[in-house]
Amino acid sequence: MSGEQGVSERALTKAVMFDGRTVVFRVTAERGGAGLYYELFSDTLLSDELADRIANHISFFLSLEDDLAPFYSIAKEDKKFYPIAKKLVGLHHVKFPTLFETTCWAILAQRMQMPVAHRAKLALVEKFGGSLEVDGKIYRAFPDHETLKRATVKDLLAATGNRRSTERLSSLLSSFDELDEGFLRTAPYEKAEERLKRIKGVGDWSAQFILFRGLGRIQRLYDNMKPLTKIIAQVYGPETTLDEINAMYGEWSGYWSVYIRGSSMMYRDDTSD
Repeated sequence: MSGEQGVSERALTKAVMFDGRTVVFRVTAERGGAGLYYELFSDTLLSDELADRIANHISFFLSLEDDLAPFYSIAKEDKKFYPIAKKLVGLHHVKFPTLFETTCWAILAQRMQMPVAHRAKLALVEKFGGSLEVDGKIYRAFPDHETLKRATVKDLLAATGNRRSTERLSSLLSSFDELDEGFLRTAPYEKAEERLKRIKGVGDWSAQFILFRGLGRIQRLYDNMKPLTKIIAQVYGPETTLDEINAMYGEWSGYWSVYIRGSSMMYRDDTSD
């Protein structure tokens, strides 16, 4: 999502699409850390029902209701990790804005360099997304499912430049209505993962990515998370394994990974690629 929102010292401003309508929200931190407040911008009047939906969406997107006290209690006992947790205290998991956008990105990012995948995503936004000007700046929203499913195969191919991605996106657009987000949020992890893997092109990595980055679910870390294994070696030493991290942090393993990634610049080797 790099470059897709406005970020200042105290505020985040971002566009989202709901029911084919583009809405910009701005979340601002009150001075002194007293809390957050939000504003909504639209070129048409928002109903109370839609405004409430967006407010709940903002809270979920930024994981504002996550109580991190149990995570910090575990971290205090982890002498090598605690300085990282202390440095980033207050950091909550920022997800992708919607399940649909997360799933599209998981497909676009497969076997593509990140800049190429990001250009494809921006091409979809340019062609099918919405935009709204707020305070002299244009904010663009990724299309919702109802909007993007009007895209033809030719449209998708022009955006992605990749036949495999086009086929998988096309399949997703025709089957996304069958996904139950409530089920994916609350079902046992293995069942939610199994359901996602029934989507064409979604395998182990993609399903885990969608559950974590889109729905905030990751109760454990997996051996195929290679970037994390490198960081673990830098922080803990080469002997520590993902299984040990899972055993230590349990259901908070996902938050551990958020913090460890957030601090990765502290440990980056100048020779790394």
